[in-house]
Amino acid sequence: MNSIKIKIADVDVLVTASEKNIQLNDLPTEKFESVWNQVVADYSGYEVFFCFNSERMELGQKVPIEQLTKIKAAIIDDMLNFKLHSDRFTMVELENGLEVELLTETEFAEFATFHDHHNPDMFWTSDRIKKRRNIWQIHTLKKNKQLEGYVMTMITNKNTEIFAIKADCNATFKALLTTTCQNAFAIGKKEILYMIEKGALTSHQQIAMNLGFKETGFYQGFQVYL
Repeated sequence: MNSIKIKIADVDVLVTASEKNIQLNDLPTEKFESVWNQVVADYSGYEVFFCFNSERMELGQKVPIEQLTKIKAAIIDDMLNFKLHSDRFTMVELENGLEVELLTETEFAEFATFHDHHNPDMFWTSDRIKKRRNIWQIHTLKKNKQLEGYVMTMITNKNTEIFAIKADCNATFKALLTTTCQNAFAIGKKEILYMIEKGALTSHQQIAMNLGFKETGFYQGFQVYL
């Protein structure tokens, strides 16, 4: 995916022509109309993502809900930001019999089918993951040789972020989350970001906090097609 960054009304716009999508981060309310009108004029047929992270936004800045509603943008992410620094990481004991392993390339096809089935609306489809395989670490959990869960962690020079965890119960969730944190810190990363859906199980948030994660803000994502 070859993305380029352009400016519209002094706002950075990330354009990926090969995927026909555009990403706008933390678009201020006062610049929304001018930027949107230019995007509509220049990028017919594109998919547009609006991303708002409270930790990047200016003091007092709010998500422009009224403008997003007017253009019929659908909310696709409503998350709470949790961060874990290596100094706060607390190991927890896992249940017997749970084995979490790093995904191998020979098992990628099985993971791809499982992932796409459970996440039909996620931007990071298995095809997109495969194109950027170098930035992803994926751990899987099997029961009776059948894939039952996984955790996807994006690891780059700038950040380490857990993008998705698929688990059938609290025990497997804890095993997957603990293992990916262990792995990230073992290779020298200092901080992990995990955005948990607002509607997620309270027990998942508690498990994360037991490991040392702390809530630091929010993230909201919206999507609209031109």
